[in-house]
Amino acid sequence: MIRIKAIFIGVILLGIVVISAFFIWLAPVGAGYTAKIMCSAIFVDGLPSSRARDEDVLADNNALLSLITTNIDLRNKTVSAHVFGFRTRLAIYRPVLGCVLADDADQITQLRSNTPLITPVDAKPLMTGPLPKDVERRALNALLFDVMDEPGPKPTRRTRAVVILHQGKVIAERYDEGITAKTRLPGWSLTKSVFNALLGSMQLKGMIGDMNDPVPINAWQSNGNDPRAAITYDNLLRMRSGLEFDENYANPLSDVVQMLFVEPAAAGFAVAKPLIDPPGTEFSYSSGATNILSAAILNQSGTRGIYQKRPTDLLFRPLGINSAVIETDQDGYFIASTFMHATARDWAKIGQLFLQDGVWDGERILPKGWVDYSISPAPADPNGIYGAHWWRDLPGGDNDDANNKTPQVPKDAFFALGHDGQSISVIPSKELVVVRLGLTRDRDAFDLRGFIANLSQLFPTIDPNAAKQTGNEDGRDDEGDNQDQGSPAAR
Repeated sequence: MIRIKAIFIGVILLGIVVISAFFIWLAPVGAGYTAKIMCSAIFVDGLPSSRARDEDVLADNNALLSLITTNIDLRNKTVSAHVFGFRTRLAIYRPVLGCVLADDADQITQLRSNTPLITPVDAKPLMTGPLPKDVERRALNALLFDVMDEPGPKPTRRTRAVVILHQGKVIAERYDEGITAKTRLPGWSLTKSVFNALLGSMQLKGMIGDMNDPVPINAWQSNGNDPRAAITYDNLLRMRSGLEFDENYANPLSDVVQMLFVEPAAAGFAVAKPLIDPPGTEFSYSSGATNILSAAILNQSGTRGIYQKRPTDLLFRPLGINSAVIETDQDGYFIASTFMHATARDWAKIGQLFLQDGVWDGERILPKGWVDYSISPAPADPNGIYGAHWWRDLPGGDNDDANNKTPQVPKDAFFALGHDGQSISVIPSKELVVVRLGLTRDRDAFDLRGFIANLSQLFPTIDPNAAKQTGNEDGRDDEGDNQDQGSPAAR
């Protein structure tokens, strides 16, 4: 009897500990995640609130998120989330800067008063083009059908958009129900590759120096004995900063989750991390590294107003990207690791810029050699699959398997990859850029490697000596004309 009572008391105590842990540590994370993701999905991307909750928040996610109650204020463009009335988190929408978590009404007023005035970007729509005559239309359509299809009775793939550029023109696109060519979609870590381009543009214009220079972080350099002061732009771009950082989205207490959905200052949180390895020695993928680069860009820009205009003035305006929204933390720093939204076509322009060696409409946007630098491995890692905020191969690569007879991804392909299955694939030898955006939390639900390999083999290999530089030219505005069934060339 005594033993039974002891077990019963033990179970009760364990339950109290679990419940306490939930309300103290897990509830703020879940509420912050729910409020932020729903706010962005509704007010930045334009999705219905029911879809934002059922798919963007709950689909294939931790079941505890279903305990969170939300309140959507369409008039004031805010979302609040709480667990049984406790641990309420607020997310507010601001023009130009999207959604940000806020603590109270006073902070909401302050955040909205700090919205920058940015001259709107004149769109430069991509042109549509025909399929190359030796590409089999039926085979391409079959691949696109498979990408948009579900592998089982329950939706797990959730592809929302696919855009294919060949020689700089849209030759095929597909969109999920309720998504169009004008719908912004989150890129998650695709944002990292965009900030790679921003750094390149700043270097071209003399705003920053060599990538082997130490990054200007005041907290590090004000102390002459701080070993972090030796960390360079290159160390951060190649994910070799040596800083402690836990990049685990499955753990609600990990650094990346806390940084994005709990901490008020993403950049400050990352900057405060201790050094655990000598800079430049160990590869450790870290979203914190990109947010440190974001802080460095602010320090090089002089004022927050100039800093918040940098992506638009240096990158989006020359490319005619008018849908991009990069969200900030409460301190006004871009969350450069994660929170950019744009249409699938505008995401494709980022890939096309890199395919064209950083040149757009005859204007050099990135320094000569910047693309080669971005997709080269670290000197100490000649066989690595990561470059400088671009992937050199897809995780789980099997191109070197001599016994593998299946189609292979071209050796020269490189990639921007993001959470939930976002990708920009750049294939120079085929003059292809392929964007795939979705909500794929089960990695087995979509085979990006197989899709890119099978797609690539449909297209002829381009002689690099004969290939002409392509890009958007002044032409007809086909934006959105082929949004649900693909471009005419793919029908």
